[in-house]
Amino acid sequence: MTAESYGPFGCVVTAPREAEPPKRHTTRDDQFRERLADWLTFMVPMFIAELRNASDKEIEQARTDALEQIASHGDDLQYGGKHQASSRTALAKAFAILARADGGVTALGVHACLRPHKDCPSHALISERQQQQ
Repeated sequence: MTAESYGPFGCVVTAPREAEPPKRHTTRDDQFRERLADWLTFMVPMFIAELRNASDKEIEQARTDALEQIASHGDDLQYGGKHQASSRTALAKAFAILARADGGVTALGVHACLRPHKDCPSHALISERQQQQ
């Protein structure tokens, strides 16, 4: 871990959403997205810690496994089914792997990264909290 690291769990935050027109009612898809983002902010840090010292070969294997699981059972991930748990786990592992890239990853309402970088959504959250104090 370097001095410019967010620590063993990385930085995983909900990403700011684009302004959307107000809806008259919440749809099932809206509820799914919100619950998935919450679940990812809980699980991704654990997989970041698990993969933190992984070799390139281990990362490649984890990437391949996650890719195959998501590609084969992505419908179960979203709509339920016997592969829902393993597919969601694969998605969280994929986020942990992508968090290793410069600038991390932002998708599905979540941002994950391992090191501070320009335009990281966590900067806005930290500033907002400091202003509230």
